[in-house]
Amino acid sequence: MSRTVPVSFGDRLFWAYDVGLGVLFAEAVRIAEKSPGESRPPWWGGLVRQLRVHAVVGASLAVALDELSVEERGAVLGWVADAGAALTARGGVSLAEVSRWNVLDGESIHLRGARHVAPGPLVELGQAMSDLVDNALPPAPEGRYWTFGTPDGRVIQGG
Repeated sequence: MSRTVPVSFGDRLFWAYDVGLGVLFAEAVRIAEKSPGESRPPWWGGLVRQLRVHAVVGASLAVALDELSVEERGAVLGWVADAGAALTARGGVSLAEVSRWNVLDGESIHLRGARHVAPGPLVELGQAMSDLVDNALPPAPEGRYWTFGTPDGRVIQGG
């Protein structure tokens, strides 16, 4: 079973560890849900649902940032940045905390045996998403690729 998820924008991509992406997106949903209901645009509910699905299904579904509108993409990247800050303030998340999350239809996120998820790699993953969209993510060495959100942070794979 795969543990990584492609995150793409146009013809550029990197890979994200599914646990890291799941925790980051679940926290981003929590941030999004704090926005006042009367100020939510019409696409808000569908976008939050998409993040919930991505958080739970992990490696079974690619994250194609270019399929979002400019407004949706801005919202996701903002929520992800705020999620990284919130996770950092809490010192990450424990298995016990995550097991209580109802991310999607009574389901939580599978942490693949981890007892704690540190915030640093998740913040780095969120920044990589922004850098990818802004064309500021440094290219991986020839024949290799970046993976973000792992317990060890960014790693270079392949080759």
